[in-house]
Amino acid sequence: MIYIIKHREYNNPIPDGYEEILVGDLYKGKDKINELNLYINELTGLYEIWKYKKDDIVGLCHYRRMFWNKDDYVNMKDAINILKDYDIILTPEVKFNMTLYWQLRFEVENSEYLDKYLNMYYDKDPLFKDYIENRKGFSNREMFICSKELIDKYCKEVFDIVIPIIKKFLKEDYKHCNIRLISHIAERYFYYWVLKNNLKIYNMEYKDIWDLA
Repeated sequence: MIYIIKHREYNNPIPDGYEEILVGDLYKGKDKINELNLYINELTGLYEIWKYKKDDIVGLCHYRRMFWNKDDYVNMKDAINILKDYDIILTPEVKFNMTLYWQLRFEVENSEYLDKYLNMYYDKDPLFKDYIENRKGFSNREMFICSKELIDKYCKEVFDIVIPIIKKFLKEDYKHCNIRLISHIAERYFYYWVLKNNLKIYNMEYKDIWDLA
């Protein structure tokens, strides 16, 4: 199943093989992590996929941004065929003329807080520092399609870092810096994790969908 992360209503039809995951104000369940959606964005939906979904193959896209295969939304049959030869489907790598560190500084505005939370990643995974400071591109949007077993391994690793970070952030800094800081860093970590595990990547274009309610 490919899951569409949704935090607002929209007009676009839901293709076969897709299912919505409601986050933010639309969410009606009891899982406490949804209270963090303002700060971790797509990770809220990813957490639900990790904990509660049982499909063999899972994907994540957005209510206004979806994988596009030739002339239509990618379907599960095509995704499964691709994954016979590849480990994961991602959006194409976006190239930058600056390091990921400087690109993050531009996005999150305050390098003091950026450094604090990057260092918490570096403590867990020192090689992430070289990636942030030297790589000039990454696959953004946190969109993917892969086996549930594979994404479960990533979730176990990333939430072990993100949950302590969000607790520290909410206690000390949320009034002083970009509230999406944690999500911005995690987006880079996802692609780093894919590369460090030598996963075979199939790059698929995505389509921005602007027919919103």
